[in-house]
Amino acid sequence: MPVAEGGSGQGRQAFIVMFAGFAGFAAIAFLILRQGNLVQDSGGELLGAGAIFVAGPTDDLAASVEDTGPILFSDVASRDRDVILQHVGDNEESGWIAFAARPLDAARNCTLEWQPETEEFLEPCGGELFPADGTGLPRYPVEIDQDGILSIDINAADRSSTTVEG
Repeated sequence: MPVAEGGSGQGRQAFIVMFAGFAGFAAIAFLILRQGNLVQDSGGELLGAGAIFVAGPTDDLAASVEDTGPILFSDVASRDRDVILQHVGDNEESGWIAFAARPLDAARNCTLEWQPETEEFLEPCGGELFPADGTGLPRYPVEIDQDGILSIDINAADRSSTTVEG
């Protein structure tokens, strides 16, 4: 009696490898998209990506501000919330202020410029001056954890302006 020819199994192996590769790709894509779209704060509320921006250790940040002036953090994701981090005073654990890098009605290319000789910010498009603490500009809450890591809550205003329809 003739015996049926047995395949080498290469077709089945190729299918398994292809399926495993596709499943792995899908899992990685899902995790990347999920991580990019949701961040959970300590209160358990789901927030948009980048809700809390971790700027870094206060000792490094203070040294940077001392050497080169206030730090500009450019919002490369949405391009609408550039932030300036300023430090006033001698204590690395206090005196931190975060505020918008330009007035609300200003174009993105009108980012404030630090003027070290007068210790003011110049808005280059209109010539308006702002004090070193950013008075007159939208502010963002700053928090320093027990390890001296400074974070800026760039979505605080969005959470506090929730309205109830009725």
